[in-house]
Amino acid sequence: MELRDLQRMTVVKLREEGLKHEGIVGVHVMNKQQLIEALAPRLGIDLEAAVRAVRERFAGDKTARKLDIRALKGERDVALAAHDAATVAQARQRIKKHKRVLRRLAEQARTTAVRG
Repeated sequence: MELRDLQRMTVVKLREEGLKHEGIVGVHVMNKQQLIEALAPRLGIDLEAAVRAVRERFAGDKTARKLDIRALKGERDVALAAHDAATVAQARQRIKKHKRVLRRLAEQARTTAVRG
């Protein structure tokens, strides 16, 4: 199991997993982040290495994503001037997707910075 798998689990599932391990006390009063921090060492997950990996990934992806968004905005503007509705719609969808990924990466970097 990886850190990503733990993060995707619900609090209820994490509590069930926490109850399987005897060394974890107070599972029912822990929030999701506390459960992940308690379970990770028992499952052999190095949280510090995961935090470093996310930070490095975000630093590299952020600039590339922003450049892609700027290029897509240029494509969108050209398509708007040409009254090409299909190309405008595609460009807007791709811009939206890039922004979502950027926000998700930023949120991951923030949560790992709080822990790390």
